[in-house]
Amino acid sequence: MSKDKALDIVLSEFIELAKVPRPSHHEERVSKYLFEWAERHGLAVERDSLNDIIIDKPASPGCENVPRVIFQAHMDMVCVSEEGVDYDPVNDPIKVINDGVTLTADGTSLGADDGIGVAMCLYLLQDDTLRHGPIRAIFTTNEEDGMDSLNLDPRYLDGAYLINLDWETIGSLCNSCAGGDFFNFSRKAEWEKPPEGCRTLTISFSGLLGGHSGVGINKGHANALVSIATLLVMLRQGGVSYRIASLGGGQAKNAIPAFGSAVIAVSAGDEDAAAEILERFRAEFTDAYGNIEPDGVFSADLSSSAPERVLRSETGYALAELMAVVPNNVHTMSPFVDGLVESSANLGVASVDDEEIRFTVFSRSSVVYQATQLGLICSALAGSFGFAFESEGHIPGWAVNPNSRLTKIACEAYRDLTGCDMIVEPVHAGVECGAFADKNPQLDMISIGPTLTDVHTPNETCRIEDVGITTELLIEILERIAGH
Repeated sequence: MSKDKALDIVLSEFIELAKVPRPSHHEERVSKYLFEWAERHGLAVERDSLNDIIIDKPASPGCENVPRVIFQAHMDMVCVSEEGVDYDPVNDPIKVINDGVTLTADGTSLGADDGIGVAMCLYLLQDDTLRHGPIRAIFTTNEEDGMDSLNLDPRYLDGAYLINLDWETIGSLCNSCAGGDFFNFSRKAEWEKPPEGCRTLTISFSGLLGGHSGVGINKGHANALVSIATLLVMLRQGGVSYRIASLGGGQAKNAIPAFGSAVIAVSAGDEDAAAEILERFRAEFTDAYGNIEPDGVFSADLSSSAPERVLRSETGYALAELMAVVPNNVHTMSPFVDGLVESSANLGVASVDDEEIRFTVFSRSSVVYQATQLGLICSALAGSFGFAFESEGHIPGWAVNPNSRLTKIACEAYRDLTGCDMIVEPVHAGVECGAFADKNPQLDMISIGPTLTDVHTPNETCRIEDVGITTELLIEILERIAGH
């Protein structure tokens, strides 16, 4: 099959996949879609209790004794939209825009992370002109919000090689990744009537860049929730008495919040002081982020009325101060790999409802000591501010295999295809290879993929040319393993 035809099939599969809503924790429909796809193509398929899909394709004639290659991608996506866009991620499809150079989406995240990986797998499963040993495709659920592949049955990892297709840079190969922990902070919401004579001040951030909390954590993007909390602390330190009526923002635990808001009640006698602090904050924020966040908008609007209810003062102050001081952004840099983040944390989502105050920090680290330290810091801070603390569970990292045959094959194939050397590098993000390495330490694994930009945002793009190159590379790897 020609490379142009192969690319057309991949793009077609991706566009069809985009029609199936698939936010994390809501993969039932996409799991059913992939199961039925396998049945239509006459392939052996299983669906496990997690809704993971496992599809097997037999070896091409004469290659029955070639070691099995496992291709793996996750079916869920981070669903975010531009402000003002009417989008229900549980029910609405992604509207893909193909301009001939890139794939984007109309007003939402694209889902090329990791839908394009799924689409490339579907192509490999259906092209009967390829020469290869046994192929297995594993499509996992809830990678973005907890990595449910930690619970994948190890029997599905019975293979010699595994190629994860959740990488986002052409010409680069990932050979190890950081582990991670979700830290949940919570406290009972204690409500009361606002003091007499209060007015409502609505504070909000919008239009920030946001982005992936792993690979994008060192880009200097502003965190909307941390910025709001910082402002609230500045108000209190400036002598302004306020009560929080609402606070929230962020769309995913592993995304840097691009927007957020807080509604507070301010006493009439503190309005002038509040206005002065707001202007000082605006100037300081602009000085710090004006060149990084050109489209960021900070607003502070004072109304004549008071909110119907507010959090008790000690509860609201504790919330603001804790959110302002929890670990967020880069924690340590690797002393061994130039430019590699060693450990980090991101305050991803926050909410206040009738019963409870909640927010989540996602900690990442490639070094166990730093992971432990971040956990201890978060736990201690939670207790100091009267919040309950819970760790949802650890996502294991993936260590470098210095004797990886698969890495050598992939690098040689890429050089022959493009004339360029492939960069081999670790990543400060979670890759499902970490879960798989825990279950089958003998698996020889790599992660590759086409170039994606601004993932987990409405500006997400996928370079079409890179999809073609990656598909060619996968074909070449298969054929070289088969001894072609």
